[in-house]
Amino acid sequence: MNDLIPGLRAGDPEAYDKLVAEFGDRLRRFAARMAGPEGADDIVQETFLRVFRSIRSFDPTGSLASWIFAIANNLCIDHLRKRPPEGRQHRSTPEPSTVAEGKEERESLRRAVASLPDSQKRVFLLREEAGLTFREIADLLGCPLNTALGRMHSALASLRKALSVRVERQP
Repeated sequence: MNDLIPGLRAGDPEAYDKLVAEFGDRLRRFAARMAGPEGADDIVQETFLRVFRSIRSFDPTGSLASWIFAIANNLCIDHLRKRPPEGRQHRSTPEPSTVAEGKEERESLRRAVASLPDSQKRVFLLREEAGLTFREIADLLGCPLNTALGRMHSALASLRKALSVRVERQP
């Protein structure tokens, strides 16, 4: 992806289109899970706008994906800070029993991820949605590699527990 940098710096619309094609969906999923679906599109647009404005300051020895997701992560945090506290506590109601099991499972996973502590949720989403390496995640979050790995381990343990409780409750 770093091969796009010269085109982006030159203002080449084709390079920008490739960047959006490569990162758009991943950023949208990341933003929706971090900050909620209602603000995801705005966060993605603002992320690309900031990338476009700041591409000249990007250090090409670094990871373009890490840099882009760092921008998106910061925008998600800003979005959450602006949202009223009661909006942060909102959880979706359970799906009706007539909904397909696959949709119920995805919803259960979404709720379980949403209930993770922010530090674990960030690591989980940066790894699973953004596809970043643990080294990139640690650098982005400014924490040691082992801390990022530990947060992912804790997130996975919490998700396993939350999802196993759901399975046990089914008739």
